[in-house]
Amino acid sequence: MPRRSLAAATKTRVRAGALGLVAFVVLAATVPSAEGACTPWRASSVLSGQGALENLAFDGRGAMFLSAIRDDAILRVGRERNLRTLIADVHAPGGLRYRRGMLYFNTGDDIISGLQGLTDGTLERYRLKSGRRSIWARGLTMPNGLVFLRNGDAVVSRDIGQGTGMTRIPANDPANPEFNWAPLDDTNGMATDANGRWLYTVETFNPESRVLRVRIGNPARIEVVASLGDGTRSKGLDDMTIDDRGRLYITANFAGEVIRLNPSTGATCVIASGLQGPSSVKFGRGRGWSKRSLYVTAFDGTVTRLSPPD
Repeated sequence: MPRRSLAAATKTRVRAGALGLVAFVVLAATVPSAEGACTPWRASSVLSGQGALENLAFDGRGAMFLSAIRDDAILRVGRERNLRTLIADVHAPGGLRYRRGMLYFNTGDDIISGLQGLTDGTLERYRLKSGRRSIWARGLTMPNGLVFLRNGDAVVSRDIGQGTGMTRIPANDPANPEFNWAPLDDTNGMATDANGRWLYTVETFNPESRVLRVRIGNPARIEVVASLGDGTRSKGLDDMTIDDRGRLYITANFAGEVIRLNPSTGATCVIASGLQGPSSVKFGRGRGWSKRSLYVTAFDGTVTRLSPPD
């Protein structure tokens, strides 16, 4: 979810047209069910007062990184909860991913760029040991979510405007992004399954609040996994992550929730509610960050730890 007026973005969003040859298959019932005992997770504060936060990532060595919208910066939080600016002058930072000693981050995740179709977005990387920053891919329009495929290719999403769909950035040719790799508009958070066969994503502004999956080897094959909304008001599905059992954890920005979804059954559980614009969720990695807990960024400038029930 980018910065600026979310209400304006909702009003101005243009729904996707016909998907041509894309195969759409509905897998789960549109009315999700509860998955066994649905017990809320325990919430505790990690950080506050940072303005709107868009995304987070861990390096597995004790650091958490945050996309700070107010400061146009990437922040670093150590395991002792010490906070500093890691990278300054980052225009509209979006998705973050740590990979092989480098932090990858989207820039230009801005509503104006999405509405006007500007190609001012980039995918950049920052080598943590040397502090060297470089642009890996250019010419992107409002790159929001970010995920890497098994072969090293990156995929970025876009949730406002249309024409570029989900964009694949080839690892061996990042100067030539493949636009409309999956012809889906209004996509946001992404996660891949353990087998590397499917890429899961969500819609932000669709009142049905759908969760979809794309066959990585054949991205024209797109399936609807579940619809989490009631068809009248969007939940504002945002970033997501996946656990080792294949269950998805999805932030619902407008609803203030974190939702667990079993894509095999469509069963859901709201594990946290009452949050103020949750935007991203990841399991902890590295010293000082529990691997059983989820860490959630939000537009109220907070990071919240969600601990599972005993």
